[in-house]
This record gives sequence, structure tokens and C-alpha cells, in this order.
Amino acid sequence: MLESSTQSMSDAGFVQTPERVLLRLNIGSGGRRIAGFLNVDNNGNGPTPDVVHDLDLFPWPFEEGSVREVVMDHCLEHLEDTIGVIQELYRICAHGARLEIRVPHYSCNWTHPGHKRAVGVGLFDHFDPGHSERYGRCHFQVERVRLHWMRPRAQTTWLRKAISRAIDGLANLNVRWTQRIWCYWVGGFDEIEFQARVIKKR
Repeated sequence: MLESSTQSMSDAGFVQTPERVLLRLNIGSGGRRIAGFLNVDNNGNGPTPDVVHDLDLFPWPFEEGSVREVVMDHCLEHLEDTIGVIQELYRICAHGARLEIRVPHYSCNWTHPGHKRAVGVGLFDHFDPGHSERYGRCHFQVERVRLHWMRPRAQTTWLRKAISRAIDGLANLNVRWTQRIWCYWVGGFDEIEFQARVIKKR
């Protein structure tokens, strides 16, 4: 957890940081706290998050441009407004901030009763400044999009690892063709991993 000297709550309920000290957020932390990150979750039960906030309510309690790194591990699919979440991530992040988002691929999304939205490999497409159906004024540089047939944490035996590596190797030659043509042939993909950078005009 961040040292207490690097964070405080303003009267308006926003986490404030000293000048040039930027936050690292684990959003939707659940039972997976990350050391060195501010762990944020809807639910204050279980492993206690550092910040409890309803992530379906905007704005989130962080100042504009106050974040340098965000991890969202299987959280986005539980929220109502995917577009609103991406726009809120853009608001709170500084230029160059790193995003790591892991989410179920839509081919395996609906096995969980708590999932509200489905995501494909083109999650960031509609936030591209050159897209004809762009949402908001966000700009991201997508550095990595990778499909996982089985979530890495579920690869608990050598057989699971071997099968997953073989399927993943083929799938990630071209994730868009995999999604379009044959994702259902192998029973769907457990996970998409996105890594992106926030681009803002200075």
C-alpha cells in the first residue's frame, strides 16, 4: 500500500496526491491486493480495499491526471458502462500512464452470473481519434492485445499449460482473425489481455 504521506482525502472526497507523486491503482481489487498499489473496490468485505467506491458511479474519487498505472483484473465485465469506464480511466490518468486490463473474451463471458458486459479484441478501437464512431476525446496507444484460451492462474497442470500454449500460439498470430473466424471452435477464450498507454496533449 502507498505510504500515508502520499495520499489524503479532500473535502470533496477525492484522493489527493502531492505534486509529481502519481498513483498506481488496482481497480476492482476483490481478494487480489497488489503491494505498492492503491486497491479500489465496490465491496468493502473480504480483504479490505484501501478505497471503497461504487465503480458504476462517476466521477471516481481521483483527481484528473493523478494516476500513472492502472490494473483491472476481471473487473470491467462486472460494470454497467464500459464506455464510461474507459473515459473515466482517461480522465484520471496522466500522459503516458500504463493500463493493464484483463477481461473475459465474449466467447466465454456469459458463464458467470455477475457479468454485465462482454468485450472483444477491439475494445479500444472506438476511442481512436481516427475512428468514424469515436467516443469522447480519449486517445490510447495500444501496445498489446493477447488472447488466453485458459487464464494463466487456471493453468495448474502440465497438460493444461501445454494445450493452452498451443492454442494461444495460433490465436495470437492474428487476434482479430481468431475472433472473427474460429474462437468458438475451441470452446471460446477465457481472457483478453490489453496493455495500453494514455496519450494526452501536454
